[in-house]
Amino acid sequence: MGKEPRFIMTERSYSHITRLFSALVMLLVFAVPLFAQKKTDVLLKFSMQDKTMRIVLESEEPFLTSTKITTSASQIKIEFPRQFGLITQKEPPFEAIATDKLLTINLKEHAEIKIFRLSSPARIVFDIQKEKKQPVEILSKVFVIDAGHGGYDYGITSNNMREKDISLSLAQDLDTILSKKGKKVFLTRKADQYMSLIERIRFVNQKTPDIFLSLHSSMSEDFVLYIAKFKSEGSNEMADQYSLSLRQKKYIGKSKVFAENIGNAIKEEFKKTVTYREMPLPVLNSAGAPAVFIEYPSAKSTIYDQPMRARLINAIINGFAAYSSTNVIAK
Repeated sequence: MGKEPRFIMTERSYSHITRLFSALVMLLVFAVPLFAQKKTDVLLKFSMQDKTMRIVLESEEPFLTSTKITTSASQIKIEFPRQFGLITQKEPPFEAIATDKLLTINLKEHAEIKIFRLSSPARIVFDIQKEKKQPVEILSKVFVIDAGHGGYDYGITSNNMREKDISLSLAQDLDTILSKKGKKVFLTRKADQYMSLIERIRFVNQKTPDIFLSLHSSMSEDFVLYIAKFKSEGSNEMADQYSLSLRQKKYIGKSKVFAENIGNAIKEEFKKTVTYREMPLPVLNSAGAPAVFIEYPSAKSTIYDQPMRARLINAIINGFAAYSSTNVIAK
């Protein structure tokens, strides 16, 4: 019969086992607390009263006492001392993002936020009141609004919606709002009628406006704003034909500012990219006033019902006001 193999403990084997044992001990020392750490429950509640929304966070008092809070006009960040579990009773009218030790609350609008730390039970209370919007002041007095196309010239047609109709509706809405603010508004067309380019150009300059805006549809999903562009050599032949080619050159700097103000207001309202372009369009090059040609998104991607038109008109009005605040009235 053969002899049974024997395991002989050498010094090297002993050293390896000792190191392995030490490593296991260290792993347990550090890993056990991590696995044993329990998340603290945080109950989120909210209510609405008049124009104030109240958000309440309830949890253990020592846990809430160590909480750090930072706020901005539309966001609340709550940093807890350790991991937590968020409990909500119903879907809140705001975005609540819980990650590790941080709770971020994103509000839909800018607001005034007041914070209270209360006890019995321990809770943090946020009273949120919408910011009161200051009346929009527009210093410009005379406006010419050009509704593109008209009559047999439909413009772009998508989903049974015609560019000429959308542009006219927007122009009429602008007329209504600006007129209520005591402004003098001239529309190149007030109905579904065709107007030639020369008729539009003459109309604009006969009214000597403070601001000229031409409304058209884009073929894309984006907003595009155009200002005039002049050839480095020579001149614009069509504008020259009407002896108006030099009118816009005097205002081109103000037109750039006007376009930026309109674009910023649109970005604020729609959270979309706005494209700026320079193009030798006769209706712009010939305008004796700050002038912008705006293309709104195609009806393929946007439904121009009353709420949508109201948003766009509001953005344009805010752009007018922002332009006024720069004190670059073109008169």
